[in-house]
Amino acid sequence: MHLIVYILGVLLLCVLPDFLLWRRAIKQKNKVLLYTQIISNTLFILSIIGMGIGMLYATHMMPVLIFGTIFFAIYVPKWLYLPFGLFNKHRTGVTLATIGFILVMYGLCIGRTQIETRTVTIQSSQIPHSFDGYRIVQLSDLHLGSLLKDEYWIRTLPQYIQALKPDLIVFTGDLVNCYAEETEGWSKLFKQIKAPDGKWACKGNHDYSHYKWRNDIDSLQNTLAVNDAFKKLGFQLLNDSSVVIRRGQDSIYLCGVQNISRPPFGSYGNVSKAMQSVPDSVMAVMLSHDPIAWKDSIRQHKNVLLTLSGHTHAMQMGIDFWGLHLSPASLMHPYWDGTYQQGDQYLHVNRGLGYVGFPMRIGMKPEITLIELYSSE
Repeated sequence: MHLIVYILGVLLLCVLPDFLLWRRAIKQKNKVLLYTQIISNTLFILSIIGMGIGMLYATHMMPVLIFGTIFFAIYVPKWLYLPFGLFNKHRTGVTLATIGFILVMYGLCIGRTQIETRTVTIQSSQIPHSFDGYRIVQLSDLHLGSLLKDEYWIRTLPQYIQALKPDLIVFTGDLVNCYAEETEGWSKLFKQIKAPDGKWACKGNHDYSHYKWRNDIDSLQNTLAVNDAFKKLGFQLLNDSSVVIRRGQDSIYLCGVQNISRPPFGSYGNVSKAMQSVPDSVMAVMLSHDPIAWKDSIRQHKNVLLTLSGHTHAMQMGIDFWGLHLSPASLMHPYWDGTYQQGDQYLHVNRGLGYVGFPMRIGMKPEITLIELYSSE
């Protein structure tokens, strides 16, 4: 039902500018605009057909990504033109449409590869002295079926991460888009990424076969294969469980929950189960893919000093400069990007490294987070 509403909404957004542009082209007998509409509409229809055919056979996201690229390249300029075209401000509309097209091309060719390291410093009396200066590197939302292994920014990812000198590496879910097959051929790269206290992960909503469209692939088997893929890439899954990390006589706990979300996303995790082995007097770090779990169930556990999440991608577009921090993601998620604090507890929402739906990032760069822990005692 949600998919139908989404498709109808997208079609409506497409019909409005096209109706205006076709009307103008025919009424004014503008051949340039007429040919532009013919070419763009034909290309859009072909991309829909191509996506439909591709999804019958593919176990990766490329048919959707190609459609997403064509869709945004065509309709972002048209949407920017629409409000001005309605009031006969043709030149202003064309100028903004051109800027919109350039932004889409920038996001496709450059923005999606410009990794940003965001450093988050947490200082608290809960942090044991032995963990003063402890470094955690957080990765999130890889969506491996959307990435191209041979791109330079992917091939140099291990060196980029190792240069941060992590004590611990965590991954906060969405390893794949839909299928375990997306992880094939990635083991060599990920085995180069190491940390003294290991690589740990929780699962995201895409890691449960929830978005699988191939009926000939068994959902349960696919989900189990995704679990195995985490291990092959060197990540140990924390499925509603915890592990103790020691430094001398001191210790902290790393906990992870299966995905906990609100509809329409699936919810599988149990925070209380993940915390059952953690003493109330010991500090914990929680991995939870969807940040909404921080509000709904994690914050009640007062010894969870820090929760690490992803999921939102910061909508892969927005503004983050000159003190402005804006994105359509804020309309959908109360916690959508960056670090949040409630009392003595913290949440960090990572934008992710990959992408889904459309292979671009405009204003919201892919992120690797470096968390540094410091004791205030």
